[in-house]
Order: sequence, then structure tokens, then C-alpha cells
Amino acid sequence: MRGVAGTLWFSAFTVVVFSDTVPGWLVLLLALTALCGPVARLALRAWTRLRAGRRRVTVLGRVTPSPAPGSGATVRFLRETELRVQDRDLVLRDLGGQEYWFPRSGPHAVTRLVKVVDGTGRPVGAELRGPGEQVRAVFPWERWFGGADGWSRLSAASGLAVSERRLSGRRTWPKGPVLGTGLLPGTSRDARRTARFPGTAAGVSSTAVMAFGNLFSVIQGVRVADSAPGVAAVATAAGALGLALQAVPYVVHEMRGRLVLDRPARS
Repeated sequence: MRGVAGTLWFSAFTVVVFSDTVPGWLVLLLALTALCGPVARLALRAWTRLRAGRRRVTVLGRVTPSPAPGSGATVRFLRETELRVQDRDLVLRDLGGQEYWFPRSGPHAVTRLVKVVDGTGRPVGAELRGPGEQVRAVFPWERWFGGADGWSRLSAASGLAVSERRLSGRRTWPKGPVLGTGLLPGTSRDARRTARFPGTAAGVSSTAVMAFGNLFSVIQGVRVADSAPGVAAVATAAGALGLALQAVPYVVHEMRGRLVLDRPARS
């Protein structure tokens, strides 16, 4: 729906921009298609949450981060991130709500958990490995297992073979980019951006694009107020409603992050 509405809006926008006189029906089309964006986004979010709540899976265990004091973990990281052990899969969820599913059986199944220690025997992390010793995900020890005994719970619930390997010399861990190293963004701003999923295929904020469309509706509504007062009222109201549907969730998201979620977690 957003694709069709976006195409119609861009067509109407092009005509309006390059025309000296604008018919009322075109302004109405412009305003209503612009309103479809924020309405469709909110409806999609509600439908996604409803569908996720109805998903029937057998959860055998949940391992949430238990960071060591001073590890830099935030309230959002503790609330949103988890490793879920299901009957058929291991599921890693990041603080943006995105999930990574690893099958527990079949040719692509994860096969074992590896505890990684440095030369002194101090744990530095854990690895989830698949066929051919491929590292599928990593878990920095201080952020995941530095507090409570989450490692034992994960080992028991996953049913995977458990082993240990020691780093030699000055080798760094993990080696190269791998899933799990960026689960805790470096700044609170990055965390809010990750949790908001603001990107578009064009690489810009979808909120900014839709807000411009709704603001343009208000401007065009004022423009045709004398020639088509009824259309002007509808266009202005649609534009204002679209701006509100984007501004309110955005402000709530930002304030909740700044005041609560992106503050350091208590030890």
C-alpha cells in the first residue's frame, strides 16, 4: 500500500510543483496519499506485534545479559537483548527487536558452544559455532556472563556440546566482523537509531520523508483555501494528522531512551 501511495504522491507532487494553478482534487490526492505513509507504518507495527504474539513456539529457556559492573551495559540492552532456546532453534534478539534464528538440527545447524579464555585463563567471550567450525555468533563475556551464572544456564538449555579454547599470544578476540560484537551500540544516539529502524531504501530517514509530505499537504491546503475551502480543510487536517502520527511516537521514543532506556544499568 505504501508503494502505491508513494507513487501516486510523487506523481501529484511533481505536477503541483511545476504547475501555476493546482486543481483542488489534485491537492486532495496529494494530502491523502501522504497520510497513507504514517498510517500504514503504524498499522504494520501493530500487525507485526500481534502476529509475533500469536506465534506458537516452545521456549525451553531464555538467557538475558548479566553484565559485570562497569561493562557499559544500558537498561535497553538488558531489557531487549536475549538468547532464546526453542525446541528447533536458537534465537538471538538485539536491542532493536531484530531476531537471528539458528537451527538446532539439519545441515546448517549450530553444533557447539565454545568458551574462549585468554592466556591467564580469564573468560573473554563465548562462540556459537556451526558446521566446519564456522563462528555464527559471539557473546562478549563481561556483557553477557560477567554477573550471574548465565553460561551454565545457556549450556544446559541449549543441549549443545560445550568446549573451551585458549587464546595464544596477543591474539585479539573476536577475529574479524561477526554477529554479536555490535549488539550494544557505542552511543545512546546510535542505540535509539537502531531501535527505531528509521532507514529507507534511499538511505535517508523515512520519518523525515513522510514528514515533508505531510507538511507539503498543509502548505497546499493553505494555498487553495480561497478557491476550494472544503478541499483546503481536508488537506490541512490530513497533513496535520500525518505530522502528529509521526511526531508523537518519535518524541516518546526519544524521551524514553534519553530518560530511561539508554542510561547505564545498575550493577
